Amino acid sequence: MFTLWGIFHFPHIHAQQIDSLESTTTALHSPHKATVFSLVLPGAGQVYNKKIWKVPIVYGALGASGYFFYDFNQKVKSQNAYFSDLYAQNKQPSIFEIEQRDNDRVSRDVAGIAFVVIYVLQVVDATVDAHFFEFNIDQNLSASLLQSPQYALSFTYKIP
Repeated sequence: MFTLWGIFHFPHIHAQQIDSLESTTTALHSPHKATVFSLVLPGAGQVYNKKIWKVPIVYGALGASGYFFYDFNQKVKSQNAYFSDLYAQNKQPSIFEIEQRDNDRVSRDVAGIAFVVIYVLQVVDATVDAHFFEFNIDQNLSASLLQSPQYALSFTYKIP
């Protein structure tokens, strides 16, 4: 009787063990973790996804936009201080100086917006890349251009 119980219940126990193994392997690479890592430290989600080559791009883009924001902000501050000195002396800045300050202010704002957009894009990149981390790309999927005017682009899937 003991052997019958073992025979009938062994596949069920074995199936549970496989399910538990699959759930732990898929839970090991989480898109949520990649998102949180990227939010806390830019580029950390890319490292978590094993796409380390993207980290210099992220930091280069963030560094460039941050530098331009700082540079244009310093220019606007110095121009505002210069205008304050002129107004204290009862003088007016020239139209060219006012226009230059306005252009620098717009450039500063664009650099700040670019910084935020790049930061958000690196988070989105890490999240999407984590979703496709275990995506299998095999040779059964292909795309080709055909000469027929009815079907300009054809997608084929070969059944193995």
